[in-house]
Amino acid sequence: MRACRIAESRVGGIESLVLENEHLEVVVLVGKGTDVYSFRHRASGTDFLWKAPWGVRDPATTIQDTANPASSFLDYYFGGWQELFPNAGAGCTYRGAELGVHGEACKVPWSWRIVEETSRRISVQFRTRMVRTPFLLEKRLTLEAGRATLLIEETVTNEGADAADFIWGHHPALGAPFLSEHCRLYAPARVVETDDSNLFLSPSRRFESYPMVETVDGAPFDVSRIPPPAARVTMQSFLRELEEGWYALVNQESGLGFAMSWDLEVFPCLWLWEELCGSADYPWWGRCYVAGIEPNTTPAGGGLAEAVQNGTQHRLPPGKSLHSVLCATAFEVRGEPRRVDPEGRIEY
Repeated sequence: MRACRIAESRVGGIESLVLENEHLEVVVLVGKGTDVYSFRHRASGTDFLWKAPWGVRDPATTIQDTANPASSFLDYYFGGWQELFPNAGAGCTYRGAELGVHGEACKVPWSWRIVEETSRRISVQFRTRMVRTPFLLEKRLTLEAGRATLLIEETVTNEGADAADFIWGHHPALGAPFLSEHCRLYAPARVVETDDSNLFLSPSRRFESYPMVETVDGAPFDVSRIPPPAARVTMQSFLRELEEGWYALVNQESGLGFAMSWDLEVFPCLWLWEELCGSADYPWWGRCYVAGIEPNTTPAGGGLAEAVQNGTQHRLPPGKSLHSVLCATAFEVRGEPRRVDPEGRIEY
């Protein structure tokens, strides 16, 4: 059995850590937001996370051509998996602070230290303080021998003198070869709400019939199925009224799956962002085939200001903390997933 181990590395010039056991290799960019660069299933050699064709760009060594409200995220977006905090979705102004697309946490270096390193278990603690909001964000990533599951334990603390609001989300972007038209999403949702930006799905609609919705032409469409690249579509929707916090995306041809489980009280919504070669302009240029399936606190794609307006944000009193546990699992399919338990185990 391969022992758990940790190694320091660099990806695109950015300080990184490699966490691995006999089932998984997980590469984390500690020099940029603790983004998960890769989540590789050893037995099949499959990396579930999408990689942008332009690769990793180091913000410390890249000069932006011109200022753009979205460019601090999009210019450096390489795929992978980001932490969205204290904003998610569009940039906005909150109590005098300009918050960019998808927030601060995924754009800055985090400090880190190894808290456990044995042949059976490895665990790394990360932390960062926000610049424009009064939050401390702490995270612990753990791998155990014998399991293809990454455990993520996190705590948000309000260090300010007054109550403060935030959006919190995780942005794993799944790509080929795992992602294909053979993929099906399993999730315990009752409702699908479509974003107002949709050009393929009927926009600004609520469908109480997951996974069935309608396209702009009124045709039925199953959002649990992933269209092929040739479909050239882009979609944004939100799964609501989840019975539990989990999903499993299964490739029915390869027999591989990627699953997540989480605390539903912290992340009551699941974002479905699907850029399936459908956007001809910046930054995708018609060449990106990627699906983000993302636990989040809110369906407000307009950012924190919108979430506060509709009451779907989180609020912490001064000095208080909110704790969260998530699991991400790679698995070989043995039937139709019926549930992912809080420890990331697949039930059939």
